[in-house]
Amino acid sequence: MAFKKRRIFDMQAVNSQQLAKSIANQPQSSAKNKQQQVLKGWRCSQIYEWFADNLRNYCQTTSLHGFNYITRKDISRNERLFWLIVVVAAVIAAIALVLVSWYWNSETPTVTVIESSHFPTWNIPFPAVTVCNFNKISKHRALDLLNKMQLPANVSKAHLQQLFNLTLLPVVKPISQTDLQSYQQILDLNKLLTSRLVKRLSPDCLEMVSRCIWKGINSRCESLFQRIVTLEGYCCSFNYFADVHSNFPRKIAYQVPKRPYRVTGCGYPTGLSVLLDPMVSDYYSTFFSGFGFRLFIHDAYNFPDENSETKVVTATRESYVRINPESTYATNDIRRMSLKLRYCLFGGERQLPGHRRYSFINCMYQCRMNMTLQRCGCLPLNIAVNGTHKTCSVLQLNCMIQSKRLFSYALANLDSPLSLVRNTANFPCNCLPDCESNLYISESTMGRLDMSYSANKITTNNNQTDGILVHVFYSDLMSTRYRMEIFQNWLSALASFGGLLGLILGFSIVTAFEFIYFLTFRPVFNYINRERD
Repeated sequence: MAFKKRRIFDMQAVNSQQLAKSIANQPQSSAKNKQQQVLKGWRCSQIYEWFADNLRNYCQTTSLHGFNYITRKDISRNERLFWLIVVVAAVIAAIALVLVSWYWNSETPTVTVIESSHFPTWNIPFPAVTVCNFNKISKHRALDLLNKMQLPANVSKAHLQQLFNLTLLPVVKPISQTDLQSYQQILDLNKLLTSRLVKRLSPDCLEMVSRCIWKGINSRCESLFQRIVTLEGYCCSFNYFADVHSNFPRKIAYQVPKRPYRVTGCGYPTGLSVLLDPMVSDYYSTFFSGFGFRLFIHDAYNFPDENSETKVVTATRESYVRINPESTYATNDIRRMSLKLRYCLFGGERQLPGHRRYSFINCMYQCRMNMTLQRCGCLPLNIAVNGTHKTCSVLQLNCMIQSKRLFSYALANLDSPLSLVRNTANFPCNCLPDCESNLYISESTMGRLDMSYSANKITTNNNQTDGILVHVFYSDLMSTRYRMEIFQNWLSALASFGGLLGLILGFSIVTAFEFIYFLTFRPVFNYINRERD
């Protein structure tokens, strides 16, 4: 028969009895205060003894480096003090390195790395090619309009011919108010709006695109190029999909693809070849001292501005423009990140008026337009978009000249030194960079054009002696692809923190469980075993 163990001597019971007797011999008021102080001190001493005992046991049994030397009794006190200093320094160093790693992760939450240098170019859309003539005013159109317009008695045709140049928005010096009032008086007399005047004076770019070859096949230039409004005025653009509505004629609009073109090869026979006619005899006013065109090579969904790859082709030359595309994409982890952390936007995450997709280039263009609207109350003649905004009149040309500088600033609202631009935290209008983009790096070579030796399918009239032949193509079948991903995900962060703690302290998941065990489970088990005894 098993007998229940009975504790013969209980130290806690004896202490409590002695405490009760000592309190009973004192006055009642002072006895209560004394009792509270004694109980408080006794509880603190019990907690301290419990914590010291568990900490001593933990240091003796843990696998962390150096902790067992702190409580060993076979070494001197100075040695134990030395190991205590070493352990405390190691703990501080480990915490500091973990905090530094966490700070770096929060400062650079994303990173862009090279995923492949052999990414097929047929997976990257072909760029848009925008052609802008040096000549901004057609001579025969200006003279024809000049002969048809009614003039006041105090204005001559020669003076009006000079006033036509004001539509170029010169930036040398402000225009006199007398000339502006005279110009506006002429337009009012002929009931002619400024927007209609610009369209009538601008040369038709489609007349300058003589022949077109796309992927080695002769094609109608009207089905490849459309007339668009840029900072250069009216230009012709190939493979342009930035605007919501295209400017192709309705009769051929169904032939235009819904997405940008792609190519499956490299070399000029697989790209775009265009024969351009600068129409030298039609030159009236220009900013360049030559005859030719500016080529803007940019993403098909981006507005052509000064951020685009720009090439200059001149008369009587054949130019080869080789493109080395680069593509950047973002992983799904980036898409799931908070906008404050990744600090970039995808094409469909924000809507821009008049544009199909969001991009940093389009957003900055809209931002500059809004700043111009706030300053002048209207838009300049060369950036009015499909009549959706009010076009500035002649009397507001000086304001347009001043606002034109906005399109040359890095941040559109800062006319400041480079040091201030670098320290700018946010872009104006909350324009964020692109998470995914295509970059078209290009280089060109040119030589003298002689159609009699040309083996191309492009033919020209014998009377055309100032022609320009341009070839735009991919230079290689392979390109570079970049991947934007999280700098540290949960697995890499765990490996980084674990590596630092393991290198300095020998810390692991098991040691963490040991610490929790000595603070929670072991005291509970000791209490249960003591009650059973």
